[in-house]
Amino acid sequence: MSHSLHRRGSVCSLKNDFVILVTPAVGINHEGSGPKLWKVLDIITEVGPNNIGSYECGTIYSGVTIEDIRSSMPETPRVRCCFDSKEKMFEVLRKVKELDLGLSITVSGLNEDILDMCQKLDIHPHSVNYSLGVHGATEKLPPEEFLEIITMCGHGMISRDLVAKEVEAVKQGRKTPYDAAVTIAQPCVCGIFNVGRAERLLQKYVPEKDN
Repeated sequence: MSHSLHRRGSVCSLKNDFVILVTPAVGINHEGSGPKLWKVLDIITEVGPNNIGSYECGTIYSGVTIEDIRSSMPETPRVRCCFDSKEKMFEVLRKVKELDLGLSITVSGLNEDILDMCQKLDIHPHSVNYSLGVHGATEKLPPEEFLEIITMCGHGMISRDLVAKEVEAVKQGRKTPYDAAVTIAQPCVCGIFNVGRAERLLQKYVPEKDN
């Protein structure tokens, strides 16, 4: 089960949105797993993540470096990050598989894309999880176009009001979609908020130029 499971949106908007979580098992192989996670971080840095972060220090969009993330890893470390292309996600999985570190790997994305990568890499998934959606008083939820952005933070750290504020800034031409996406991303300290996808979703609010 992953906190990245509940991302919302159309197939088109989710097409280039991939999350990877690399985690040792507490009580089984977490002791001494730091150096293994550092090797994974090296791979991720080389390929180039869209976002990466740590509960302990923040994300690359709040001024944190990969070295900060490495040095802040607790006794039970883990890696959380996202990519905005299937090619990058595939390359990370290929290299991590070659290392054979014995760590748990969870990948989120469109099912057909993830299974395609697994087949090409001869990986047999342990399990496949699906979100059943939100039930109850759904009329109290933010608009769907806001939920597409909010649900990219699986811990619910991004508020409706923040998204509304940044959307208004884009509409008024005070911010670019990228700058607004970076501002929205900052409360998501684990680093799975896809800034590239958020930028694309915010693009529709850019005011049209007069001819």
